[in-house]
Amino acid sequence: MDAVGTLLFEMSSPDRLKILLLLKKAPLKLSHISEKLDFTVQETARNISRLTEAKLLVKDVNGLLHLTPYGEEILELLSGFRFLLKNNDYFLKHSAKSLPKRFELSLGVLEGADLSSDVMLVFHNVEKMITEAQESICILTNQILASSLPFLIQAMSRGVTFRLIMPKEYTPTKEITKLVNAPAFEQAARAGKMDFRFMEKVGVFLCFSERQVAALGFSDSEGKLDYASFATQDLAALDWAKDLYNYYWNSASDRIPDQLFTS
Repeated sequence: MDAVGTLLFEMSSPDRLKILLLLKKAPLKLSHISEKLDFTVQETARNISRLTEAKLLVKDVNGLLHLTPYGEEILELLSGFRFLLKNNDYFLKHSAKSLPKRFELSLGVLEGADLSSDVMLVFHNVEKMITEAQESICILTNQILASSLPFLIQAMSRGVTFRLIMPKEYTPTKEITKLVNAPAFEQAARAGKMDFRFMEKVGVFLCFSERQVAALGFSDSEGKLDYASFATQDLAALDWAKDLYNYYWNSASDRIPDQLFTS
């Protein structure tokens, strides 16, 4: 077995992984680890010995066990595996391949996100996010959610900025056209509180405010968005979402497609 296989074998033990995750929070003595995880002292000692041999743990002069810097990095990389394993049914039908590579490789930051396949619940979460936003709202989608527009109008009336990314081929319905012609949208645009850009193809559904990610969904196997999405208030995940949105924003066009003038 090569070095990679050996490492993965050591990390494949649920008990050893629990020890690593516990020590990620703070250094502990062997007896405390055994107590907190309800392991026998013998089991704990055996697993710690294996993790030490793998150079993932080290004991200091006071008997406290620490993650090594190498162990810390390995554990960070494993977060991506844990995220995919936790949501394996979703990723059997959806793909993150449309993401820029650096974002695909850092999916582990979403490990704590909650998945919802209930589209109505997802839309409710988006509307709730809009209602609670105090500074900014960013949305990347292939369809404008008509039910969200009244909430957006209220948000912009209290000074919240709004950015929207849509596909270039998007053609609004008459209902949507009527709603977006509301004076509040025109006033927000003139005040620099609203902006929008267009992409050739949208393969991600993303809605977030300065506080939370209300929805993050990927295309299905046919390249379509079904709006099954992840939600989280984790700050690291929120920063990841902001960076991803800015990446798309900077590569999108601010030229308004012709069909939007004739709808």
